Amino acid sequence: MKISIITPERRLLLDREVEEVQVPTPAGYIGILPGHFPVMGTLGVGVVSFGEERVAVEGGFFRFEEEKLEVLAKMAWRPEELKRKELEAEKERALKVLRTSSDPQEVERAAYLFTKASVFLTLFRD
Repeated sequence: MKISIITPERRLLLDREVEEVQVPTPAGYIGILPGHFPVMGTLGVGVVSFGEERVAVEGGFFRFEEEKLEVLAKMAWRPEELKRKELEAEKERALKVLRTSSDPQEVERAAYLFTKASVFLTLFRD
């Protein structure tokens, strides 16, 4: 099967042949193998994994049909495009807000940023 990962700004990947893909959804990850039934859904914040490769995504949609997976992400990054120190700092800032704020909107935003930074940090394998 083939995978493409596209954002409004660029094409990260076009028609790469893969054997299996893990896609993040708001409810968790789903696995897609060749022969999977047609499916479409919303992307969550997470990591699209295929073989040894991984791409961080934030929002968007995916569609699988006729042995082709299209990931239409709001934003996407290859691991080398992310900066570990920036993600760690974002995670710490968000944690501070979560510990101190009582504003529901501020807490919701901080929880989102904490989750995003935490998940993206998993791309660093050391």
